Amino acid sequence: MLRFGICTPEQYQRAGERRRFSGSRVNYGLLDVGDHPTAEQIRTFEDVSFTLRTSNGTFRTTFRNRFRDVDEAALRLLRAFYPLETELRVQDRAVSHGLTSWEWAEALLPVYPRAELEASDLLLYLLKVTLPTGEVYIVEPDGKLLQYTKAPFVVSLHHRESWRFPVNRAIAARAKRKFQELNLPEGWMETPYGPRYSVRRMPFVHPEARSLAARDPRFQFRARSIFEYTPAACHVLRTMNIFNRAYFSEEQLCEGANAAFHSIKPGGVWILGRTLEKDLSNQVTFLRRMDHGWEVLERIGKGSDIEDLALHSPVSSPVR
Repeated sequence: MLRFGICTPEQYQRAGERRRFSGSRVNYGLLDVGDHPTAEQIRTFEDVSFTLRTSNGTFRTTFRNRFRDVDEAALRLLRAFYPLETELRVQDRAVSHGLTSWEWAEALLPVYPRAELEASDLLLYLLKVTLPTGEVYIVEPDGKLLQYTKAPFVVSLHHRESWRFPVNRAIAARAKRKFQELNLPEGWMETPYGPRYSVRRMPFVHPEARSLAARDPRFQFRARSIFEYTPAACHVLRTMNIFNRAYFSEEQLCEGANAAFHSIKPGGVWILGRTLEKDLSNQVTFLRRMDHGWEVLERIGKGSDIEDLALHSPVSSPVR
């Protein structure tokens, strides 16, 4: 009939190993671990991120050392093409919360001291809207409602609660109506306080990645689409676990390949691949940008499943 949520850090710790499978029952506000989190708070951030489902249905199911073999192969190839004093420009796109970007930066920047690595994603923070009653809404930057918390309940607002929990479904419906009745003014997301609410930005970037970005200007985060491009902006572009047929049509994938081509300097490298769910192996193709197309440098596993599409996509001027 109903289920209670996990609202506080203490409840989360008591949940033990089961907490990683609690999904939307867990208060997403637990991602707000501050600038100097403990080891336990970092684990909490990683675990909550693992089961948080964004409005477009994707999960940030990344983990430590996920791309170790990709990082090692990339560094070896770069050393073959670029002297160590090169002002290397590297972009890592669709990075989720950036843990794997941080690991790549930790390996790359000591070798290329003049390099810069930009990690990008469309969702770098969430909004925490708190009402005077203690009710809390977690909202995406574009205004999409994700979750509502009022102890002892935590309910999903964008993705429907299971029919097995009619009380939770009723609470979710009431919470959405109440949010609409606030009649928040235009620009409320940029205003920390209002007469009936307060707003706080919660970084959705891994604490260790945020820490490195704060102390080393060579590593930075930016909100960027995978379809964006700045002509010849980088020597290396990595797009892991984003360009696949489950997310995009053939036409969109061709558009993405075209944007990648125009983003990379001539002779630069595109790292294109995905991680298989069944065994967590990486299937990656390393492509080199030539004058009128791509050249395969090498592969990890069987290579990217859209390698052929990328190789045969017509090169044209993409729409900005």
